Amino acid sequence: MIDAGDDRPRRCLELLGEAADAADTLGLSTVAARETGAVLSERLGFPAEAYVLALVGGTGVGKSSLLNALAGSTVSTASVRRPTTSEPVAWIPAADRASLEPLLAWLEVHDVREHSGDLGTVAILDLPDMDSVAATHRERVEAILPRVDAVAWVTDLEKYADAALHDGFLRAWAPRLERQAVIVNKVDRLADDGRERLRRDLAHDLERDVTRTVAEPIPVLMTSAAPEASVDLGELRAWLQDGAAAKAVVRARVAATVADRAASLGRAAGIDTTADATPFLDPAARGSAIDSVTREVLRAVDLDGLQRQAMAATRARARARGAGPMGRITSLLYRVSGRATRVADPTLFLRRWRDRASLTTAVETMRHALSRPVADAPAGLRPSLAAVVEPVELRRGLERAVDRSIATLDPLDAPTSGLWWLIGVLQTVTTLAIALAAAWV
Repeated sequence: MIDAGDDRPRRCLELLGEAADAADTLGLSTVAARETGAVLSERLGFPAEAYVLALVGGTGVGKSSLLNALAGSTVSTASVRRPTTSEPVAWIPAADRASLEPLLAWLEVHDVREHSGDLGTVAILDLPDMDSVAATHRERVEAILPRVDAVAWVTDLEKYADAALHDGFLRAWAPRLERQAVIVNKVDRLADDGRERLRRDLAHDLERDVTRTVAEPIPVLMTSAAPEASVDLGELRAWLQDGAAAKAVVRARVAATVADRAASLGRAAGIDTTADATPFLDPAARGSAIDSVTREVLRAVDLDGLQRQAMAATRARARARGAGPMGRITSLLYRVSGRATRVADPTLFLRRWRDRASLTTAVETMRHALSRPVADAPAGLRPSLAAVVEPVELRRGLERAVDRSIATLDPLDAPTSGLWWLIGVLQTVTTLAIALAAAWV
């Protein structure tokens, strides 16, 4: 597993899931983000004694020749016939073969060769041509790219500015990778000053088109793997041997990919990831709208009526306990006739608020406050936001909110007093005395 004591990659994936959940509530598509999260989660489950580097390039740029030159023997078949490589070929450290086999099986790479490990903890894949006339070759490249940890983009003197590389792959994949380089092969045909001019030109193109979306500039490496010319792999070997730890490469790959996917969701939601987040509704306008809607909802609930109900319930309880025989008879008549329920039951009065009022004014107040933010929202968000501010949906939401608030209240029982029974006893004695006096007379 990736370092068990470092939970940062897992935390990155959790944050991506939270971002996808938030995007779901806005009606944005989260398929790509969730698929990416699933792939990265699988990748973290494999041993990381070596990281996986893919050689990606067009037809005839010399990927297989580069790999063979690095190995000093034939690892991947190179030929003048195009395309040559139809299935990925893996060149891996011999010492890490056992731990890499499950990972290679997940990558669906079955042609495996070994090296002594003098290039560091790196397993190199020679992929099919990305611009091959065989459509299945490009499909194979696109299927394996999400699963590798690093990429060397291989080109040559003829294809270094090719749109198939820049538009088809670099712009999309460079932001998701931390460890990557662009390799210009066959530079044995250029003088030293020509190499440097080419390096500067390509670095400028990368800065303009790609580097602004990645943390660090992508290095441009010059190589030559032609057997008939002087083989020059010094820059490539130095880049491979620069001590990049496998665990660090995998962690960086996860972090870069998560950041890119989260930024994509943010852009779809109209969030400028380079600036501080701002709410769709201005805080002052939001506060004003909440106050206005609250007033209308309270008017519909009728707090004045609730106060009258509470006072009537208090009088009813006092009458039953402290008004003597006549008060008890009156209370009994109120209960039997249903009058007590109609005018002296505050809990029932609250629960039946829908029978007395409408939330139309509150709904229109909310719609008015939200109409401009919806109109100014990014195009991708407008349908879902417009659906939320439909009168029917707003009414349902407000009604559910009022019902939940009422449901959380304790029963509104009328207060009582320990003196009421004494007053009731005195009222009863007085009534009996009056009755006896009347009978005596």
